[in-house]
Amino acid sequence: MAAKCAITEFLERNVLVMDGGMGVELERRGMDVKSPLWSTAPFLRGDRAALDTIRGLYREFRAAGSRGISTLTYQASFHSMVKYSGSVSSRADYEKFLEQVVDFTYRECVDPARDYIIGSVGPYAAFLCNGAEYTGDYGFETINFFNYFEPQVSKFATDPRIDAIAFETVPNVVELMAMLQPEFHALLKNKPFYISISAKDEHVLRDGTPLAVVGQLIRERMDDLPPNLLCFGLNCVDLTRSAAMLAELNMQLQDCPIKFQAIYPNGTSVFDESLSAWRPSKDAESLTWAEAVKLYLNQDCRMIGGCCGTTPQDMRQIAEALDVNM
Repeated sequence: MAAKCAITEFLERNVLVMDGGMGVELERRGMDVKSPLWSTAPFLRGDRAALDTIRGLYREFRAAGSRGISTLTYQASFHSMVKYSGSVSSRADYEKFLEQVVDFTYRECVDPARDYIIGSVGPYAAFLCNGAEYTGDYGFETINFFNYFEPQVSKFATDPRIDAIAFETVPNVVELMAMLQPEFHALLKNKPFYISISAKDEHVLRDGTPLAVVGQLIRERMDDLPPNLLCFGLNCVDLTRSAAMLAELNMQLQDCPIKFQAIYPNGTSVFDESLSAWRPSKDAESLTWAEAVKLYLNQDCRMIGGCCGTTPQDMRQIAEALDVNM
């Protein structure tokens, strides 16, 4: 088999099918992920049974058509690992841990000649562990986002096995704006990356900022965005509203070279903030994946997958819909 092309070249000609909701799906398979570090925790425990389950789930996603495979590092910022792991206390410890996760993913879970490894970086909300991913409420404290993200991003940016870095589920506009600063881009070196936000509905970011304003703020900074920024994205959003969210954002970026072209919504459940739990969506059956994919292609999406509650079967439906429509 010929060596795969760079992810930037692949996305120029193809749509990358991502994987789905690893954490929720692992929990369904009996794995204990009740930890602030969630699906990262088995790597700390050296739990071979859990790692076998992870390996098997990756295999199922790949068999379903997924070629974009995310590392289980969404909760694994340096600050989170120091606070919650019980074993990471230094930068050296942390880099050794990330090396372990990436090596496991590369050697045991993907075909390096075919698949693209996405280094997953969760938002500051993942460190707070208080549901801020769904509210965007970071309190009144001034947060140095550069210092927070630097250890994880620097490690991923210099790892040749990582094809791209994903900043995921960003719920807060101040955090998003920090990611659009030149000093933040310098951390990435030349590594391809994308930034994916999370929204409540067709109109507002999780923190209440109107999506039209988010689009305008990005537009104002378009000339300063680096060439290795692949696109913007949306994730952890309601499937039935996801295409309308994309349209609202891309309306502000119509003549811009970088748009919202990555999308991975949740499955048939929604997060109920009042209960701090997932519940079935009232609109669960109102939009099929085949219908959603058509809407995403109308927005020129180049990366399509699933977030919380999505399964290998969902990714199969996405891949099949792309085969029909591409």
